[in-house]
Amino acid sequence: MGKDQIQMMISNDKGINLLRDNLVSVIEHHADRTPDKTVYVFLEDGENERERVSCAGISVRSKAIAASLCGIGSRGDRVLLLFPTGIDFILALYGCFYAGMIAVPAYPPRKKRINRRFRAIIGNAQPSVILTTRKIKKDLEALTGDIPELGELVMLAIEDVADKMSDEWADPGLNGNDLAMIQYTSGSTGEPNGVVLTHANIIHNSECIKRSFGFDENLVGVNWLPNFHDMGLIGCLIQPAYLGATNVIIPPMKFIQDPLCWFRNITKYKATNAGGPNFAYEYCISRIPDDELSKLDLSSVTTMFCGSEPVRRDTLASFAGKFSAASFSERQFYPCYGLAESVLIATGGDHSKEPVYLSLDAVALEKGRIVPSGRKHDRVFTACGFPWLGMSVAIIDPESKRPAAIDEIGEIWLKGPSVAKGYWDDPERTTERFNAFIEGTGDGPWLRTGDLGFIHDGQLYITGRLKDLIIIRGSNFFATDIEYTAGNSHDALRTDSCAAFSVEIGQEERLVIVQELERTAMRSLNADEVFAAIMNTVVGEHGIQAFAIVLVSPGSLLKTTSGKVRRQAMRKAWINKELKVVASREIDPEISNIAPMVDFSPGYLHDWLISWIAWQLKIAPESIDPDKPLSSYGLDSIMAVSLERDVSRHFGVEWPIESFLKDSSVNQLVEEGIRLLLDKS
Repeated sequence: MGKDQIQMMISNDKGINLLRDNLVSVIEHHADRTPDKTVYVFLEDGENERERVSCAGISVRSKAIAASLCGIGSRGDRVLLLFPTGIDFILALYGCFYAGMIAVPAYPPRKKRINRRFRAIIGNAQPSVILTTRKIKKDLEALTGDIPELGELVMLAIEDVADKMSDEWADPGLNGNDLAMIQYTSGSTGEPNGVVLTHANIIHNSECIKRSFGFDENLVGVNWLPNFHDMGLIGCLIQPAYLGATNVIIPPMKFIQDPLCWFRNITKYKATNAGGPNFAYEYCISRIPDDELSKLDLSSVTTMFCGSEPVRRDTLASFAGKFSAASFSERQFYPCYGLAESVLIATGGDHSKEPVYLSLDAVALEKGRIVPSGRKHDRVFTACGFPWLGMSVAIIDPESKRPAAIDEIGEIWLKGPSVAKGYWDDPERTTERFNAFIEGTGDGPWLRTGDLGFIHDGQLYITGRLKDLIIIRGSNFFATDIEYTAGNSHDALRTDSCAAFSVEIGQEERLVIVQELERTAMRSLNADEVFAAIMNTVVGEHGIQAFAIVLVSPGSLLKTTSGKVRRQAMRKAWINKELKVVASREIDPEISNIAPMVDFSPGYLHDWLISWIAWQLKIAPESIDPDKPLSSYGLDSIMAVSLERDVSRHFGVEWPIESFLKDSSVNQLVEEGIRLLLDKS
């Protein structure tokens, strides 16, 4: 297979001129050059400034923290950072760098509660010091009876570190190969993985962000993303320090409580950059009143990034349409792709151009093939750019580990200076993920991302997660697509709070949908109506029926710290009957009797048959004459048997196979089907 027949992008950037090779020297550079420049502004209540810190202030405070750490630990020790959102966390992070120690950011446990993730991080990282606040330190000390290992760790409260300690700081003499941080990420499933990042990894990725976004020291960001997640940590906190720029910090909970505060502060500070995952934009579309938009001005934003999960054209278009009243246009969006195993960004496009979309034939897509098209029912994907500064991207068949053909979906593999060294104290997983070689070429090592996608016209497109691919009767369905469809099918449902996965029922894979309800819908829920809406919409959009639909209470869907649905964890919870179920409906696996769940009007049956035939025969639905025999469109005996099977299962009737083997038309089948349904009822 020649190079022109495979999907691979290799960045040709030459003469990479990085500012420094470690983060301490970067911060010191800005402290010397622009000591009074404000780097961070913290809005504790989402509105009013509580604290500011300058380049010089970061230097002094980081040195003091480093000197204190060196008094109780050694170079190379892991330091667990447990902080709420705020400037103290950032200074603690840099204090670890200045001490030559390895920072381990994590979410503070709730008072009197230690979750599984927290214990797993302690067990894996084996920190010698916990750096935190006085309040959290007190809470942790009360938990030492339940977790004895906590009592073995030195706990240092940042309030107890005096600035004068900076005089005792000694430069650790870092270089790019020194370890800077362990970035824990659970992904969508499983225990948290500790991604090992060197100073060189972080600096290279910071330079990639700078160049791809077009950033310089004039950057002003306004962001609410969590400080222990890669998008918030690297993109919103470390990037301003790398540039000597400014970032305004809003606590994540303030954004959830009042998303309007994000935009008020973009307007107030004339931000040039902001962003978040796709779900954040959906959240803002539904939560921000139209009459507030005229009070906002988003025209200063040059890059409104969207990443972390599939970027949807409908979301970007809806957001741009709504916020046009606030001087925002779709051109300001910057779709990108990244993951913690590559520090943060992996690909990003030209920030000066508007987003790029690609429409694909939906039928071919089910088979894992890329066929550009433009028909009404096709799937639209958003381009996420290309690699920068010596990074490479390849699309590889995950089973054979050979390059995917030019028209096939495959696993996204990455290579280059941003790729991390592996997982902390997990050589087996490190070998599996970080040391992949392309079969037949010996090319490697590559990072296997676990994400599915393809390359088209020099742009990377993301289609889903390898482990979250749903394969039913030989057809591929992406969980994110089904979740989006289900979550938007009824007003009683929370958008971006759905989990779709497959289970084996009767030696056959079946679809299960678990969907959160809106809190306002709990009192007057019409479950049958909601079930029907989900079923009809999913069947109409994807041609697949759900074996089970489960409605759960608000906030009960299991997600990662970055807001991604933990589908495999939800699958396990469903199997073990551990969900907080409000209402559920399962289908008899033998006959798929879902009569109460769908509208059995002649019109619905007519549309269902037309959609099925168009889907299977790869023809436009409008080209099908409902009065013409199906055989005239090329429906052979094998397809007729498949149609009988699917229509009988979907509508829960025993439909004679002879009806499909003779020259019946759609209208004749509708007439016969309604009669069968009435007889059944």
